[in-house]
Amino acid sequence: MNLLKKNKKLTLYLSISILILIFFISLFVGRFSLNIKEVMNNITQLLSGKNLSELKSNNWNVFYYIRLPRIILVIAVGAALSATGSVYQSIFQNPLVSPDLLGVSAGAGFGVALGMLAGEGSLYLIYGLSFIFGVIAVFMTFFISKLSKAQSVMTMVLGGIVVSSLFNAMLSILKYLADPLDELPGIVFWLMGGFSRVGWQEVKFILPLIIVGIIIIYFMRWYLNVMSMGDEEATSMGLNVKFIRIILILFSTFMVASSVAATGQITWIGLVIPHMARFLVGSDHKIMIPQSIILGSSFLLIMDNIARTLTSAEIPISIITAFIGAPFFAYLLITRRNSGWD
Repeated sequence: MNLLKKNKKLTLYLSISILILIFFISLFVGRFSLNIKEVMNNITQLLSGKNLSELKSNNWNVFYYIRLPRIILVIAVGAALSATGSVYQSIFQNPLVSPDLLGVSAGAGFGVALGMLAGEGSLYLIYGLSFIFGVIAVFMTFFISKLSKAQSVMTMVLGGIVVSSLFNAMLSILKYLADPLDELPGIVFWLMGGFSRVGWQEVKFILPLIIVGIIIIYFMRWYLNVMSMGDEEATSMGLNVKFIRIILILFSTFMVASSVAATGQITWIGLVIPHMARFLVGSDHKIMIPQSIILGSSFLLIMDNIARTLTSAEIPISIITAFIGAPFFAYLLITRRNSGWD
């Protein structure tokens, strides 16, 4: 472990190798056993110019239309949640905050439920309302913070708690009004989190948004190093702290909202993974952000494999992440000397 801490690039490369290994293992893990030789033969035929529509077999259909898009989206969502968690913890100088800090998850979740009731399951309406209410939640938090006489980071955090409570109450109203036999189960299971309903349509819609957000955060990682030292220090170095914070929060909001729209609310990833990254490579965001992204993708991929193979019926993934994330985070709190925040 000491060797890994000293050689941060070695740690990052090792994490990437582990993610690649988990990716390939995940493709062939599941209740339907795939014939690896047949799948590889189909891939070879595609690369040689054969039309995709000509490949018709149970093995190929499960591999290409179910597992591959699911695993790609799991990696993307894990990267998005862990990256936004790292951003929030740095710009608010608080190691105990997560992507739902500003009410984003609650607002996006309300948008999902509203879309399911108003649009009869239209994916585009669900995604659109999730984005809209996620952004509305952020602006409500900013508005509350601006109205307060004590305009500080902690005021914004408390404003986020207020907004989350408001949207959770509105979500409860929608659940109360929903048809208990038809609409309510869909809302509940969607918000519990899971990847069982995703396919290439969700990947094509969500993946570009997440990629753009991660690129923006990656290229602004130097600003995160400065802002984590405090607003006064960052301002003295010539940074427009408020503008940079708004940009980072907005792109983080889009990533969280898109993740909630596609997969429901997935807890603990954005809180625990940044701590794991700091434990391994320290708090320098130049390498901590990539490390957090890789760890988040690997962790969520393992959790998804457990969720879809542990029992005959798929378990909502937030249950798995909470059972593993909560004890692990308790361990991190007990050993906080090594968390990178002291």
